[in-house]
Amino acid sequence: MSPTVQLSHHLLEKFPTYSISELITLNNDIVENRGWGPDRSTFRNAILKALVDKGVDISPIISKEDGFTVIQVVKVKLEKNTLLPAC
Repeated sequence: MSPTVQLSHHLLEKFPTYSISELITLNNDIVENRGWGPDRSTFRNAILKALVDKGVDISPIISKEDGFTVIQVVKVKLEKNTLLPAC
């Protein structure tokens, strides 16, 4: 198993125990810091999956462009159980 897959499995096991507020803080920290390579996207995907699993609507930061799904890499805030760009 590759290190990225191992990291993903580890995060998917740990993040459900985090609060929504903690997950949003992690997201905002990770989008603020550049670098990390593939581990950064693995980490962020696990954060977003945990938020969705907690019932948070993340659709405002997702769009379709040229047939591809794009997730905005932005700081976010929670309003009425919906994740919104914090810009």
